[in-house]
Amino acid sequence: MASMVASLSTPATFAAADVVPRRKVPGRVWFPVARRGGFAVRSSGPATPPGISDKVSDSIKKAEETCADEKVSGDCAVAWDEVEELSAAASHARDKLKENSDPLENYCKENPEADECRTYDN
Repeated sequence: MASMVASLSTPATFAAADVVPRRKVPGRVWFPVARRGGFAVRSSGPATPPGISDKVSDSIKKAEETCADEKVSGDCAVAWDEVEELSAAASHARDKLKENSDPLENYCKENPEADECRTYDN
């Protein structure tokens, strides 16, 4: 068994043979990305239904036009509130699509007795 080492300057006691220096590993590596203007858009799940996404983009354009002259007006606030509500509706629509997007879940709804769908109690 390894000998125990204690010091008056440090209150910790540890086994001398078990001390191994740790190598520092970066948590994340970031790579620079060159952008040439505009936005970079990446889809990470089910798409928003086209009707809602069109309404969101139209309401954003209307809000920008409304707020071009006066950014502090009540009409501007109402326009951006509409954008926010439509964006929330689009988000809820995406969530509903995610619920129904698992192929195994859909298969098991149609074939509950299949081997892949059986659940066992211990």
